[in-house]
Amino acid sequence: MSQTERAELSEGAVFSVAYPFVRDIHRSMDEDGIGTSLTWKPGLRAVYVPAFEAPDAEEVADAMGEMILTVVSVHKPGRFPTRVFFTRQWVTPDSRKFGKSKLHVATAEKFRRLARGFGVQVWRMAEPDEVSSHLEKLKEAA
Repeated sequence: MSQTERAELSEGAVFSVAYPFVRDIHRSMDEDGIGTSLTWKPGLRAVYVPAFEAPDAEEVADAMGEMILTVVSVHKPGRFPTRVFFTRQWVTPDSRKFGKSKLHVATAEKFRRLARGFGVQVWRMAEPDEVSSHLEKLKEAA
């Protein structure tokens, strides 16, 4: 690892990248029984595509949020690849921050891939009417 790369992955460095989110239903138990609410979930959802088109399904995001990676420590253990210890948090499309303070570990190369973002866009953003339809289906299922 060069001196520049080591500086880039120094303790306390924060990387913020755009990340796709989908709408989902959160179920919780309270004094009145099981309650449901709409929530955001990082990732994509599969949408069925009619059989006459090439794939059977395509990946769709309802909106874009953020993934925040914070470097805790960087170590080069002998002859093994450099390891990056980091925490991860999410920022939903409506600007709510969440995520556990769990410590993750990855090789420096894997961490750089994470910090570059979601990668090649082989998915698409859902149209507003698709999102509405998806929300209706979620509410019916709840």
